Amino acid sequence: MSFLSIDSETRVLVIVIPSYYELILKYYKPVCCNVSAKSDSMVVLVTGGAGYIGSQLIREIPKDKRFAGTTVRILDNMFRERYVSLWDLPKEAKYEMIEGDIRKPDDVKRAMQDVELVYDLAGITNAPLSFEREQLTKEVNYGGALNVLKEVMNKGAELIYSATASQYGPTKGLVDETYDCKPISPYGKYKLMAEQAVLKAAKENGVRATALRLGTVYGWTIGMRFDTVIDRFCYLACIGMPLTVYDSALKEKRPYVHVKDVLDAFLFTTGRKKMYGEAFNLVGQNAGVGEVVDRIKEFLPEVEVKITSTPSLNQLSYVLDNSKLKKEGFECKYGLREGVKDIIDKFDAFTRKRAG
Repeated sequence: MSFLSIDSETRVLVIVIPSYYELILKYYKPVCCNVSAKSDSMVVLVTGGAGYIGSQLIREIPKDKRFAGTTVRILDNMFRERYVSLWDLPKEAKYEMIEGDIRKPDDVKRAMQDVELVYDLAGITNAPLSFEREQLTKEVNYGGALNVLKEVMNKGAELIYSATASQYGPTKGLVDETYDCKPISPYGKYKLMAEQAVLKAAKENGVRATALRLGTVYGWTIGMRFDTVIDRFCYLACIGMPLTVYDSALKEKRPYVHVKDVLDAFLFTTGRKKMYGEAFNLVGQNAGVGEVVDRIKEFLPEVEVKITSTPSLNQLSYVLDNSKLKKEGFECKYGLREGVKDIIDKFDAFTRKRAG
């Protein structure tokens, strides 16, 4: 059984399958991994390493000279079956895969063996689904994050935590990191609670941890997802489907960030002592859906756009301030045009047909 739901962050209609996550997570069985008794190189753990961001991060880590000869270990429950994320990995690094669940302390403990650095990306990222399955969202996004944090503390590892701009909730004006977070979705609520635990551990226990509050991520990776507005609209436009836009959403702002900037930010943040114990907004541009549509129409001018009346939603415009991260020396380099083009190029078989 499935039903339509409106993502309160992006106002995109999505299909929610209530039982999907429960069935996968309840009945999965951990797969034996190839973790050696003692690693002879630095070990970096990426939780959610087969996901949208993680699938590309595991490819970028070996390119960083600091991680020459590193073992990149992936912890992922593979509930989305993104096995393609594990194909054709760079030969410059050693890779280890653990099919496991961050909700299970034993899985996390096994994955943390000899680990010196953790990028914690694992979690449920579907805000509409979190309303229907709040307990599961709590177990994964909060309980799972605490399991990772506990092992980070035990091992003395560094932690880069992937937080979300969704934890802010309703806002006014330009929002910086001092803004009082009042999330409206269970997704945002439990991500906030996890971030608070991470930052508390950094400030009170000396854990080397930093949190990045990501805007809505877009752009192509091998582990693509298409339930966010930019990626979804690009796909629909490429296959000749109309784009349905709510009238008030045309100009209302949302924070977006290109996935390449996210990857760069994770690597930039790593090892920066001044950033430990702090949260940073990560946003490339604050844009309305109308701007997104305009960028798509640059490449696919024939795309049909349907404007419909706005449903009643709690969340209105919100604009993130990224000046705190800029002061540390990081600036986003990629824009909507690059992200839209990258995705459209992947569907060129369909766009060529229409163009011809």
